[in-house]
Amino acid sequence: MNNRVNAALQIYKKHGLSTSAAYLYHRIVQKLHGGKFRYRKVYLYILDSPRPNERAIKAAEHHTFKFASMDDLTSLQQQPEFEINEPDIKAMKHGDRCLLQLDGDTLVGYAWLAASSLVKIEWGFHFNMSDDTVYNYKGYTAPQYRGKGFQPLRHLKLLELVKTEGKKQLLGYVDQMNINSQKGVKKSGYFKIGTLKSIRTETHINHSLDVPRKFWSDQIRL
Repeated sequence: MNNRVNAALQIYKKHGLSTSAAYLYHRIVQKLHGGKFRYRKVYLYILDSPRPNERAIKAAEHHTFKFASMDDLTSLQQQPEFEINEPDIKAMKHGDRCLLQLDGDTLVGYAWLAASSLVKIEWGFHFNMSDDTVYNYKGYTAPQYRGKGFQPLRHLKLLELVKTEGKKQLLGYVDQMNINSQKGVKKSGYFKIGTLKSIRTETHINHSLDVPRKFWSDQIRL
């Protein structure tokens, strides 16, 4: 219990009362159920108008943006600091794409797009995106390029590249307790569209999704 309280206190100092109270409440409930009860809340976000700042646009004037080839990806995989691993290689083989931002031959950063319109979110739940949406995940910026606002610029480039495919917005999601990521997606221009609440016990699982109808598709996906 002391560890949970200490963790809640640290969250309170950094993020405030409501977030720390939510953390402590969920941990206590799980403890009372012997770890057999789990609860998660995930926020869903949409980005349709990235807002890169002028500083980032100017700094990237001579940068190259391109989707990585398999050779590009396997080369990056040999350098652990770039955080490309075997699941990424597998994802590309299944059609996912990785947008690279390059300063000459130096990697500035990257951002991933999923090939599937079914997005696995939590405990078997898949969000069936509308056809004009693509799931953006796993962004990275090299340490020497951080703090320059390049991530929103990559999002803008992603939307420019997929516009011809009928895509006009990016989907992302963040766990309720991941406050830093919530701040990050909002800074990039994402806005929250809904919430997925999930409860899992030994015998049951319950998902409750609340999003505007226009972001969901009834299309059968295979």
